[in-house]
Amino acid sequence: MKNPQHLFLITLLFLIPAFSGAASKVTPESDYRKGLDLYSKGRYEAALVRFQLAIDGNWNFWQSYQMAGYCYFEMRDKDEALNAFEESLKINPRNPKLVKIVNDLKSGTLDVPVRPVEAEALPVGTPVYLRTYYSYNR
Repeated sequence: MKNPQHLFLITLLFLIPAFSGAASKVTPESDYRKGLDLYSKGRYEAALVRFQLAIDGNWNFWQSYQMAGYCYFEMRDKDEALNAFEESLKINPRNPKLVKIVNDLKSGTLDVPVRPVEAEALPVGTPVYLRTYYSYNR
Protein backbone atom coordinates (compact mmCIF):
# COMPACT_ATOMS: atom_id res chain seq x y z
CA MET A 1 0.00 0.00 0.00
CA LYS A 2 1.23 3.53 -0.82
CA ASN A 3 2.25 5.98 1.82
CA PRO A 4 -0.74 8.29 2.62
CA GLN A 5 1.57 11.31 2.88
CA HIS A 6 2.78 10.80 -0.69
CA LEU A 7 -0.79 10.53 -1.95
CA PHE A 8 -1.73 13.72 -0.10
CA LEU A 9 1.26 15.62 -1.54
CA ILE A 10 0.54 14.46 -5.07
CA THR A 11 -3.09 15.53 -4.70
CA LEU A 12 -1.96 18.96 -3.45
CA LEU A 13 0.38 19.37 -6.42
CA PHE A 14 -2.58 19.03 -8.77
CA LEU A 15 -5.08 21.07 -6.77
CA ILE A 16 -2.99 24.14 -5.88
CA PRO A 17 -2.49 25.33 -9.49
CA ALA A 18 -6.15 24.71 -10.27
CA PHE A 19 -7.39 26.86 -7.37
CA SER A 20 -4.72 29.54 -7.45
CA GLY A 21 -5.66 30.70 -10.97
CA ALA A 22 -9.40 30.57 -10.42
CA ALA A 23 -9.59 33.75 -8.35
CA SER A 24 -7.25 35.80 -10.51
CA LYS A 25 -8.42 35.00 -14.03
CA VAL A 26 -7.01 37.50 -16.49
CA THR A 27 -9.49 38.69 -19.10
CA PRO A 28 -9.17 41.15 -21.98
CA GLU A 29 -11.28 43.57 -19.95
CA SER A 30 -8.98 43.33 -16.93
CA ASP A 31 -5.94 43.90 -19.16
CA TYR A 32 -7.72 46.90 -20.69
CA ARG A 33 -8.53 48.37 -17.25
CA LYS A 34 -4.93 47.87 -16.13
CA GLY A 35 -3.78 49.54 -19.35
CA LEU A 36 -6.03 52.53 -18.62
CA ASP A 37 -4.55 52.81 -15.15
CA LEU A 38 -0.99 52.70 -16.49
CA TYR A 39 -1.83 55.17 -19.25
CA SER A 40 -3.29 57.62 -16.72
CA LYS A 41 0.05 57.49 -14.88
CA GLY A 42 2.01 58.24 -18.05
CA ARG A 43 3.46 54.71 -18.28
CA TYR A 44 2.76 54.35 -21.98
CA GLU A 45 5.02 51.39 -22.74
CA ALA A 46 3.54 49.32 -19.93
CA ALA A 47 0.01 50.41 -20.87
CA LEU A 48 0.65 49.42 -24.49
CA VAL A 49 1.58 45.90 -23.39
CA ARG A 50 -1.73 45.61 -21.53
CA PHE A 51 -3.76 46.93 -24.45
CA GLN A 52 -2.01 44.45 -26.75
CA LEU A 53 -2.82 41.63 -24.33
CA ALA A 54 -6.45 42.72 -24.37
CA ILE A 55 -6.39 42.65 -28.18
CA ASP A 56 -4.81 39.17 -28.15
CA GLY A 57 -7.70 38.00 -25.96
CA ASN A 58 -10.39 39.71 -28.07
CA TRP A 59 -9.53 40.85 -31.59
CA ASN A 60 -12.74 42.89 -31.77
CA PHE A 61 -11.86 45.04 -28.76
CA TRP A 62 -11.79 48.34 -30.66
CA GLN A 63 -11.22 50.40 -27.49
CA SER A 64 -7.92 48.59 -26.91
CA TYR A 65 -6.78 49.36 -30.45
CA GLN A 66 -7.69 53.01 -29.91
CA MET A 67 -5.83 53.23 -26.61
CA ALA A 68 -2.83 51.43 -28.13
CA GLY A 69 -2.88 54.16 -30.77
CA TYR A 70 -2.85 56.82 -28.06
CA CYS A 71 0.13 55.08 -26.44
CA TYR A 72 2.02 55.03 -29.74
CA PHE A 73 1.06 58.68 -30.24
CA GLU A 74 2.48 59.63 -26.85
CA MET A 75 5.62 57.60 -27.58
CA ARG A 76 5.98 59.59 -30.84
CA ASP A 77 5.41 56.68 -33.21
CA LYS A 78 3.01 58.23 -35.70
CA ASP A 79 2.92 55.26 -38.11
CA GLU A 80 2.06 52.71 -35.40
CA ALA A 81 -0.48 55.13 -33.92
CA LEU A 82 -2.18 55.39 -37.30
CA ASN A 83 -2.14 51.61 -37.73
CA ALA A 84 -3.77 51.08 -34.33
CA PHE A 85 -6.34 53.84 -34.92
CA GLU A 86 -7.23 52.37 -38.32
CA GLU A 87 -7.68 48.90 -36.79
CA SER A 88 -10.03 50.42 -34.23
CA LEU A 89 -12.00 52.12 -37.01
CA LYS A 90 -12.27 48.87 -39.00
CA ILE A 91 -14.13 47.38 -36.04
CA ASN A 92 -16.02 50.52 -35.02
CA PRO A 93 -16.26 52.99 -37.91
CA ARG A 94 -18.80 55.11 -36.00
CA ASN A 95 -16.19 57.03 -34.05
CA PRO A 96 -16.14 60.56 -35.49
CA LYS A 97 -13.57 61.87 -33.02
CA LEU A 98 -11.11 59.15 -33.99
CA VAL A 99 -11.87 59.60 -37.71
CA LYS A 100 -10.92 63.28 -37.35
CA ILE A 101 -7.71 62.43 -35.51
CA VAL A 102 -6.72 59.90 -38.20
CA ASN A 103 -7.51 62.34 -41.01
CA ASP A 104 -5.57 65.13 -39.30
CA LEU A 105 -2.57 62.86 -38.67
CA LYS A 106 -2.57 61.76 -42.31
CA SER A 107 -2.90 65.30 -43.65
CA GLY A 108 -0.21 66.67 -41.37
CA THR A 109 -2.63 69.04 -39.65
CA LEU A 110 -1.87 67.15 -36.44
CA ASP A 111 1.48 65.68 -35.52
CA VAL A 112 2.86 63.80 -32.54
CA PRO A 113 3.71 65.97 -29.53
CA VAL A 114 7.17 67.48 -29.30
CA ARG A 115 7.30 67.86 -25.52
CA PRO A 116 9.86 65.78 -23.60
CA VAL A 117 8.90 62.20 -22.80
CA GLU A 118 9.31 62.93 -19.09
CA ALA A 119 6.43 65.44 -19.10
CA GLU A 120 3.59 65.01 -16.62
CA ALA A 121 1.23 62.06 -16.81
CA LEU A 122 -1.94 62.45 -18.84
CA PRO A 123 -5.48 61.60 -17.79
CA VAL A 124 -7.29 58.60 -19.23
CA GLY A 125 -8.92 59.25 -22.58
CA THR A 126 -7.87 61.59 -25.32
CA PRO A 127 -4.30 62.80 -24.80
CA VAL A 128 -4.01 66.35 -23.48
CA TYR A 129 -2.13 67.37 -26.62
CA LEU A 130 -5.07 66.33 -28.82
CA ARG A 131 -7.67 67.95 -26.56
CA THR A 132 -5.68 71.19 -26.48
CA TYR A 133 -5.17 71.15 -30.25
CA TYR A 134 -8.84 70.59 -30.99
CA SER A 135 -10.08 73.12 -28.43
CA TYR A 136 -8.04 75.91 -30.09
CA ASN A 137 -8.45 74.81 -33.72
CA ARG A 138 -12.17 74.36 -34.19
